[in-house]
Amino acid sequence: MTSIRLPLLTATLCTLFAQALGAAEVAETPKEPSREEVKFFENEIRPLLAENCYKCHGAEKQKGGLRLDGIGPMLVGGESGSPAVVPGKPDESVLIEAVRWDSYEMPPSGKLDDAQVAKLTKWVELGAPWPGGHGNVSGQSVRPAEKITEEDRQWWAFQLVTDPEVPRLQDDEWSQSDIDRFVLRKLREHKLSPASPADRETLIRRVTLDLTGLPPTPEETAAFVNDPSPDAYERLIDTLLESPRYGERAAVQWLDLVRYAESDGYRQDAYRPYAWRYRDYVIRSFNDDKPYDQFVTEQLAGDEVAPDDADALVATGFLRHWVYEYNQRDCRTQWDNIVTDITDVTGDVFLGMGMGCARCHDHKFDPILQKDYFALRAFLAPVLPRDDIPAASAAEREEYQRQLAEWEAKTVAIRKEMDEILFPYRRNAKARAVAKFPPDIREFMERPESEWTPLQHQLADLVMRQVVTQQEKAEGKLKDDQKKRMAELKKQLAKFDDLKPKPLPNAMTVTDVGATAPTVTIPGKTKLGEIEPAFLTVLDPA
Repeated sequence: MTSIRLPLLTATLCTLFAQALGAAEVAETPKEPSREEVKFFENEIRPLLAENCYKCHGAEKQKGGLRLDGIGPMLVGGESGSPAVVPGKPDESVLIEAVRWDSYEMPPSGKLDDAQVAKLTKWVELGAPWPGGHGNVSGQSVRPAEKITEEDRQWWAFQLVTDPEVPRLQDDEWSQSDIDRFVLRKLREHKLSPASPADRETLIRRVTLDLTGLPPTPEETAAFVNDPSPDAYERLIDTLLESPRYGERAAVQWLDLVRYAESDGYRQDAYRPYAWRYRDYVIRSFNDDKPYDQFVTEQLAGDEVAPDDADALVATGFLRHWVYEYNQRDCRTQWDNIVTDITDVTGDVFLGMGMGCARCHDHKFDPILQKDYFALRAFLAPVLPRDDIPAASAAEREEYQRQLAEWEAKTVAIRKEMDEILFPYRRNAKARAVAKFPPDIREFMERPESEWTPLQHQLADLVMRQVVTQQEKAEGKLKDDQKKRMAELKKQLAKFDDLKPKPLPNAMTVTDVGATAPTVTIPGKTKLGEIEPAFLTVLDPA
């Protein structure tokens, strides 16, 4: 049922309501809510109270000394000290009396509809369950630290995949495969019958759209409709799976999951010229029927498990799809947002669990603790974006370096003079760019790299991306005589172009920042110390 948005209480009648609550006696503490009670409270009760009560009886204002944003304050009551709610006894709860408009009228601007009153009444009948316990005003923590129940561990999604016994059903003339038998059993449980078989023209259209995203051609449709062979459908499926269009269709769904984009996002939204390599990697993986465990491993650790495999290096582009703002000076916040994004998406895609809520508190519904979130983040914290690792095999990189060394040896004098001309302009460009960052960033950027912490190396990468952008403009600031000399040097350098190797394919990849990972801690909980990489508590038998 659609709820109606109602205005908040007026100050005068809020005071009257608060005074009326003084008639009730202090009730016993509500019990710890069950999973279903938590869902009911979070989806139905908390939004209702927030919409209609918190303005006058919330954290910032308490008319009559009453707060209604936590079960603890409700049990204590307002200035009179009497409770607003008697758990389990809606007829004795002044809150329910008021929303029914039996005597006091809440909210005064318009009575709640019957469905909303019924929800509040049901909540009190259930014992007024409030996630986090009666002493928690905000109710932000549903699960006490370390508390994962046996019920959580038995949840179907955390069980190992089994090979169930195929049901044998009486009078089954419909099933053509074992999957059909499971489907038919479930249909019979609900007293349903299977749909009639689709005609061939409908069938080829459905399956072709499903597997390739495109409709079949008239010729393909006619060939299938007129094919009398018993394996016509199986051969159609094989043909569609062998089509390059299959990988393109399947890749769309994966690329949506991993938030693939070909631009940076934010207002400037710069183009990412090499992002497409990851897209093509995903398409190839589906078309080549790559094993899923390999597909996952390459994206999370391709640089570690197969550093000489160009495909595996490109796969780490999964860790580069975060939103990026090229001229953001608050690089600490930007980097924190980047690692948060990687953590959230890794949980969504590879664990199939929404980890984001546990960044700030233990998850309200799912068995995910806040420490679980940061333990996952600790796996990803060392990531360093790299744009200088080509998407090439070890042999290709070795041959490139051999040719490059030969070209560099022949052009060393020319390039040295060019660098000497540009050096002061590049130095000044770097100084101007770094000066735009906060003092703490400027301070470590002035120190030798050997003194940087792992996190400072990561922050410096964001800084240097802006520095390089400014340094690329240095040649435009040369004086006339320098411009003339630079043009002469470029002509000399061009004479050696036949020796210079062709550039290797660029790619957006990652590596670890170094042998030591950045420290991961839970904000506001420094006493817990460093959080080490670890798996979900619910999956840990210890």
